[in-house]
Amino acid sequence: MKYVCLVLWFLPILGLSQQHCGYNACPRLNASELNVHIIAHSHDDVGWLKTVDEYYYGTRSHVQSAQVKYIISSVVEALRENPKRRFIQVETAFFHKWWQEQNEEKRQQVHDLIRNGRLQIVGGGWSMNDEGAVHYQPTIDQFTFALKFLKDTFGECALPKVAWQIDPFGHTREMASMFAQMGFDGFFMGRIDWRDRYARFGTRTA
Repeated sequence: MKYVCLVLWFLPILGLSQQHCGYNACPRLNASELNVHIIAHSHDDVGWLKTVDEYYYGTRSHVQSAQVKYIISSVVEALRENPKRRFIQVETAFFHKWWQEQNEEKRQQVHDLIRNGRLQIVGGGWSMNDEGAVHYQPTIDQFTFALKFLKDTFGECALPKVAWQIDPFGHTREMASMFAQMGFDGFFMGRIDWRDRYARFGTRTA
């Protein structure tokens, strides 16, 4: 249970924001209607079939077509065109790389989008880490590095409130425990065992 002590110091940097972001920026729900949430989000592998730079710049397209720098730029422009749009950014590694290339005008636009809750960060790690094949220490390290960048650059509004692990090949109770100790309110996952899925449908916990 060593990791219990190691992750507790995350708590101060995951405080609630007092600005018009986070939950304060969500559309109001109507209890008498069915409320459907359609979430536009990034899903950019921080290394898989190609390297980080190859994904970011779009090289070796014969392996996989992906140009992450243009995805982020397109999202920012689309958000500015329509104030009703929302988007969530997951992979801080790519977002950091993109941020370093932007001029002051573009940076101010992104600051405004984050402060108004229209561009939100979920997860907050440098990557969406694997849960079963890694030791807890590098997982803590990559979250520490990424969350520090987000808070130092954008303030409290950039700090995520939910964990986002929709792509790892399986999940562990230790990862869920770390997310809880880091102060997250929720945990979204995508790949679970079919028996677990059907059991959750039966108990209405899916």
